[in-house]
Amino acid sequence: MNFFKKILVILMLLLVASISANFSESIDDGTYIYHNFTKADAEKIGVDENTTDYGKNETIQTFSDSDEDIYVMGCFLPTKEELMSMSEQITVVEGVSETANLSNNTYLDLSKDPYFPLVGDQGKIGSCASWAIVYYANSYLQAKIHNYDLKGSDSLKCFNPMWAYNKINDGKNEGSGLIGNLNLISRLGSATYETMPPTNNYTIWGDYEAWLEAPQYRITGYEISSTNNTDVMKSWLNEGSVIIIAMRGEDIFTFDNNSILSDFDQSHDEADHAQAVIGYDDSISEDNETGAFKVMNSWGANWSPNGDGSYYITYKAMANLDYTTCYRIKGAVYNTSDSHPDLVGVLKFDSENKGTKDQNITFGIGNESNISGFVDIYGGMDENGGNGSMPDFIAVDLTDWKSEFENSLNNTGKGYYFANFSGGTETSIISEFGIIKYSYYPDIEEINTLNSYNCNKSVIFKFYSKTASKLTNSSIDILDSKVIVSINADDVDDDLWGVNVCFDGLNEYYSLTRANQTFNTSFNKSVFSYGEHYAIFEAFDGSGNTNKSEKVYFEILAPTTTSRSTTSHYSSDLSDGIDSGNIKRAISNSNIVYGSDIDEEFALNLRENVENGNNYELSKDTIIVGGPESNGFADRYNNEFEIQITNEYPGENRGVIQVQTIEVRDGNIIKPYQVIYIAGSDRFGTLGALEYFKTLDELPKGPITVEWNDNGIIVVEY
Repeated sequence: MNFFKKILVILMLLLVASISANFSESIDDGTYIYHNFTKADAEKIGVDENTTDYGKNETIQTFSDSDEDIYVMGCFLPTKEELMSMSEQITVVEGVSETANLSNNTYLDLSKDPYFPLVGDQGKIGSCASWAIVYYANSYLQAKIHNYDLKGSDSLKCFNPMWAYNKINDGKNEGSGLIGNLNLISRLGSATYETMPPTNNYTIWGDYEAWLEAPQYRITGYEISSTNNTDVMKSWLNEGSVIIIAMRGEDIFTFDNNSILSDFDQSHDEADHAQAVIGYDDSISEDNETGAFKVMNSWGANWSPNGDGSYYITYKAMANLDYTTCYRIKGAVYNTSDSHPDLVGVLKFDSENKGTKDQNITFGIGNESNISGFVDIYGGMDENGGNGSMPDFIAVDLTDWKSEFENSLNNTGKGYYFANFSGGTETSIISEFGIIKYSYYPDIEEINTLNSYNCNKSVIFKFYSKTASKLTNSSIDILDSKVIVSINADDVDDDLWGVNVCFDGLNEYYSLTRANQTFNTSFNKSVFSYGEHYAIFEAFDGSGNTNKSEKVYFEILAPTTTSRSTTSHYSSDLSDGIDSGNIKRAISNSNIVYGSDIDEEFALNLRENVENGNNYELSKDTIIVGGPESNGFADRYNNEFEIQITNEYPGENRGVIQVQTIEVRDGNIIKPYQVIYIAGSDRFGTLGALEYFKTLDELPKGPITVEWNDNGIIVVEY
């Protein structure tokens, strides 16, 4: 069964379970009488999108009370299908329990609270539902948790309604649905004005900071009741909940200048404008109707006679709205100031293949054979983001399945997660994907960095691993012109990025080519100097783990021919009088360079083939004969040695023997070469050092200073 079928089966099971519960037993918890949402509830309060009574606005609805002021609606009522798809998140509150300890308050105004945001203005954007739900209701809920003063220093902590509106408006300024907004912030959370500044652009989705902040402010779900349940609405308000309603927008202009809307004043026409109920006053009376709810609109402060963007609607008028369903957010997922998301899936898109915003978008925990859970961003919703291009970055909270992720990690060493983009005008190609943990935005602790391994697809399964693969069975084969390195990796899985190799402890790594569980590559033999070398292999995966091998030693031998004076194998042009095999090998493996004619004569005492060092480039082990005064090569590298040779130092008739490894960069490769420096302050010093060098049994560990005098060559310092 493929991934798409598995997701479909899970969705179908959830849908069948929901539909099968046509009736739900009422529960009295001592405060409220409620039941779980049923198909009967959907039939009662949902709009039938298959009838002529339902239709999305082709354009946002507007009206004005003057030439300058234009007021906008744009609220879609939920369909039966939309409500049933979200039935598990909805609780229906039927009434207040007879045993409830109700407040005796006769007046309440949440807008006086510093946690409540200042009145907002949606302008010419059909985003009233987003303002009521995201800006007013969720901002107030989260501000109480985090102690934000939204009217003062924390005003930028208010949530931007465009965060939600732009993702569920089909890419057009034609309004949005109540259920769409509630579902969106339950799945993605909300972004503040700090990370998504105010904007009238109704297509942008927010950047990196907004997506990473939003999961902190997810909601758990929502409750519904009827606007004719006055006691329920007042009790919700007493508990500190902002209530969301929908009514006819033009009715707000039918009341007198006292800012009180009575049942007599309203038209009872179809609802098209969402608003937030924020208080009540039992003493208010209008048209013989006593008691009224306070409502906060989103048309700015100046449209209403109150001058603060609010008005009152009598209890009777509220009960007789055309759309009598009201909503409140149940609570916050992270409902304390120190609680936070633990697992967040993050990804980037290929810049040339971002895809469009009308796709099915799913993030989840699990692998192809065992899906623990997932967030289907547009599941059950009638709207999406339209056919505009996706943003660069998306993040989705997966903490709901943290225990499944950690159980897999503890039991198998791997925690699996996935993303799926499908359908839409253009399907996205994911270029990078990872999973992160943060204690509180913006303090992010990475579990797994965004990485591109095994990406460039629309459906990606990846995992976080505790350790990288173990490396076994290494080999290095020396051929005529190549050096072939190879190693096996155990438990190779899709998230093993690869294996690198480095040589001789140098910080220069080369990637190997993968063939099943074997990784190998070849190098030109000429990049290695003659002598012993070692390799270290390193496996690395998408979780940031590495695993290094032990040192693997190999030797590059110099070309060999039979010497004129011995049966041992050294270069054929070696001079006589050199007995030590170590010294013979060093001379055989090296180029010998000189500067002056006199130094050339000295150099020929080592071997027949020598060359002028003035234009010589280091590309092999080398022996320098003569000092920097006449040898250009010696002049370039004189300072690399412990003792720098000059006409004055080490002094008259004195010479020095020194051995140094010098590194030379060749493209991306750093090559180490052994350089033997034999030179003095004058010709006798150089000759003395060279003749003494020929008598050594092995190369010296440090400089040897010698002096030529009447009694021969003596060692001055070693």
